[in-house]
Amino acid sequence: MQENQKFENWLPLESNSDLLNKYLFNLGVNTEIVNFVDVLSFEKEFLTPGALGVLFVYPDSKLINNYFFNLGDKLFERPVANDLYYMKQEAENACGTVAILHIMANILNEYPFILNEESFISTFVQNTLHLNPEQRGTFLKDCKIEIKKENGQNQSLQQAHQEIAEEGVEPDIELKPGHHFVSYIWKNGCVYELDGRKKAPINFAECSQEDFLEKVTEICKENYIQQDEKCISFSMMALQIGF
Repeated sequence: MQENQKFENWLPLESNSDLLNKYLFNLGVNTEIVNFVDVLSFEKEFLTPGALGVLFVYPDSKLINNYFFNLGDKLFERPVANDLYYMKQEAENACGTVAILHIMANILNEYPFILNEESFISTFVQNTLHLNPEQRGTFLKDCKIEIKKENGQNQSLQQAHQEIAEEGVEPDIELKPGHHFVSYIWKNGCVYELDGRKKAPINFAECSQEDFLEKVTEICKENYIQQDEKCISFSMMALQIGF
């Protein structure tokens, strides 16, 4: 990427676990240890415990947006952990990358072995820990940290994102994605939703780590799926070890 080139508007990522696992690998995650697995049913008996994080993709629906607008500051009344890593989304269509980074940045201390040497993710987090959420979002949008590919070549984060976004689709930088990625993590006994478009993280509920994935499905059903039951284009992926 040329020094003065910026990606103000990124291509939307597809909600596809195979593509997102390829993206994880490019970002320096050891995908032989951990990867995204599709959550095909919200029924308890089909949920595998042990998720490290969750991606949820929902339609950018007026009913859902109005629901959250009407809740207002009630969403943010529960306290948030001081060491929770959160960033704002400053680049349009970058929600998939922001959601992935939200998960990875919040589990690195506990699971450092899931990253390869010279991982982009660890470098990015180290360079942004001292920044506020808005500054982190700007740092991501204009990111100069290069990704070292398996073939020895380097590429920018924006190029890596675009490469995955273009696989199997006709690229169009003006395309309105119509869907939005958010992520969920478990920290200190609480389930947090991390969404770079909201004003802050949301501490939704307390639960055990074993019940984390089940609690996330309950949150998504109540706050998203049931708010626009005519929509069927929701999807969920859990970051799991050993799948």
